[in-house]
Amino acid sequence: MLPHPYSLEFPAALRARRELLGMSRAALARAANIHGVMPRRYEEPDCGEFARPRPETTWLALNRALGYEIPTDLERDFAEVLDMLNDGLLGSGPLTAPDEEQWAPNTLPVENDSTALPRASGVYLADATLEEIVTFLHSKNIEPTFRHLLVKHI
Repeated sequence: MLPHPYSLEFPAALRARRELLGMSRAALARAANIHGVMPRRYEEPDCGEFARPRPETTWLALNRALGYEIPTDLERDFAEVLDMLNDGLLGSGPLTAPDEEQWAPNTLPVENDSTALPRASGVYLADATLEEIVTFLHSKNIEPTFRHLLVKHI
């Protein structure tokens, strides 16, 4: 079987098995019933779009598509986890509405703001200026970066 998806050996093992069987990435995607771009994302850890398959679904499908036999106990355990997930017995459950005390630390303090809601202790992010946001982040010892705006030089 393939190593666990979070193992460092997983990408190389996936590629080696696929190539050993003479499968293209597209053929593997069809056999595993996944999107055609995903085998590349799973095989190339240096790629910017690198991803790891979900163990309980995609990892099992990749193993089957590559001809590995899945032990019945492993398949049963994953099926139980998926059943619990689908039944809502796994995870955080429904979100409840937060009260004012939970939101108060996440608003920007602004004096004499007539546009704020009566109970709000600051301004909403959508209404804040860039200077107000940066000042607020600096007050929390957070240095904002704008890496997404930087041009990559080759």
